[in-house]
Amino acid sequence: MQDETNNALPTVEQVFQRPYVISWNLTYRCNLQCEHCYLDAGPSPRVDSEAFADRSELNTDECKKVVDEIASFAPEAVTILTGGEPLLRRDILEIVRYAAAKQLWVVVGTNGVLVTERLARTLKDAGVRGLALSLDSLDPDVHDRFRGVRGAWRNTVNGARVLDEVGLPFIIQTTVGKHNVNQLEEIADFAQQELHAKVWNLYFLVTTGRGVFVSDIAPEEYDQVLEQLHKIQQAQQGKMMVNAKCAPHYVKTVFERDPDSPFLKTYSGGAGGCPAGTHYMGIRPNGDVTPCPYLPVFGGNLKEAHLRDLWESSEPFVRIRQRGSLGGRCGKCEFTPVCGGCRARAYGSTGDYMAEDGLCTHQPGSAPGARERFPTGVEYGKQEVRELEWEPAARERMHAIPAFVRGRVVRSVESSCRERGLDIVTCEELDEIRSRMPANRLFGRGNRGSEN
Repeated sequence: MQDETNNALPTVEQVFQRPYVISWNLTYRCNLQCEHCYLDAGPSPRVDSEAFADRSELNTDECKKVVDEIASFAPEAVTILTGGEPLLRRDILEIVRYAAAKQLWVVVGTNGVLVTERLARTLKDAGVRGLALSLDSLDPDVHDRFRGVRGAWRNTVNGARVLDEVGLPFIIQTTVGKHNVNQLEEIADFAQQELHAKVWNLYFLVTTGRGVFVSDIAPEEYDQVLEQLHKIQQAQQGKMMVNAKCAPHYVKTVFERDPDSPFLKTYSGGAGGCPAGTHYMGIRPNGDVTPCPYLPVFGGNLKEAHLRDLWESSEPFVRIRQRGSLGGRCGKCEFTPVCGGCRARAYGSTGDYMAEDGLCTHQPGSAPGARERFPTGVEYGKQEVRELEWEPAARERMHAIPAFVRGRVVRSVESSCRERGLDIVTCEELDEIRSRMPANRLFGRGNRGSEN
C-alpha cells in the first residue's frame, strides 16, 4: 500500500524526455583486475550469468552508428566512454573525434594507468572535455590490491598530475569500503590539494558483476560515512565539488543536518534521486542498453533497435520511471521524489529493481518537512529561454555548461541580474555569481572548454 506522501510524484510525462548522461562501456578489455568491477572486465571473468555471457564488442562503424543515435535523440549529451579500459581500444581516438564532431560532451572514464602527456594532449585536441580517474587509497599497496595490479596507484597519480599540467579537467572517483573507510577525508584532501581535481565522487558499492564477491560494510557504517561525507563536502566548499554516487539517500543526511543547505539545490528540479532511466542510461560493449550500467537488465540492443524506441518504450525504462510504485520503505518515503533509492542496488540484493534500497536505514515519515522542502516540478532539461540581453562572450561561456542544466542556469543568472537591477548579462556578472557558488566550477573563465 502506497503512502500518501508519494501522491505528488512527477508523472512519466514530467520526467526527462531523453537521457542527458550516457555511460558507454566500449570494451571488456582492461589492464587491471578490480575486485569490485560491475562489468566483470578483464582477461579472467568470474561472473557466471546470462547478463554477462555476451562479451562481444561493437566495431568502429557500429560505434559511429551509436554516436549518430545519441546525437540525434540526445544532442549534447554527456557521453562517458569507459570500459574496461577504453584507452585499450585502438580506435578510441577515432570514436572520440567522431563523437565530439557531433557535439557530444565526451568524457573518458579511465583507470589512468595509460595516461601520458602526449596522450593527454591528443585526447584534449580530439575533443575530450575531461577524464575520470579512480583512486581508492593513499596507501599504494592497498590501492594496488583493490585494483589487482602492482603499480596501479603510482600510474594513476602520475596520470592525474599529467592531466593537471596539460589543463585537461578530471574527476577523482573513490569506492568506499573496509579498505579505506577510515581515510576518506585524507583522500579528498589529496585529490584537491595535491592532484587539483575538479570533482571528488565517493561511490557506494553496488553488488553487481564482481561486486557480489566483495565484503561490503554494514548499512549503519554507511550512515557514518554519509555523515563524514557531509563534513568533507562542507570543508571543500568553493574548492572542489564533492558528490555521493550510488547513494541517493545522501539527501536525507544533508537535509537532517541543514534543511537550508545550498547543497540541497542539486537535488531539486528533477535532478535529485537515482537517475537510472530518467536522465541517465548505460550501453554495454555489445550494444545492449540499460537504465544504469550497474543494472544488468536490458531494454534491447542498438544493433537491432533505435535508442529513442528503447528509451521511450522498452519495459525496464518504462517501469523504472514509475517511482510511485516502489516497494518497501522506498515506496512510502517522504524523500522519494528526490531519492527513490538506488535501483541497481535494490536489484542486486533482491532481484527486483523496484524493491527498497537496503543500504538506507531511514524510516518513512520521520522527516515530514522534506515534502515541503522539495517541490516535485522538473526544471532540469528545459530549453534555454533568454529574456535579457547577453554579451557575446557571456553567452559563449554558457557552452561550458552541460545541456541538461544550461536552461536552469540561464534562468538563475537572469534572475540574479534582475535582483541587482541589471538588464544585460556580462562576464563580470557571471564571475560574481560563480564566486558565490558552493563549488565555483560552472561557466569558467576564458574560452569555451577551458574550465568546467
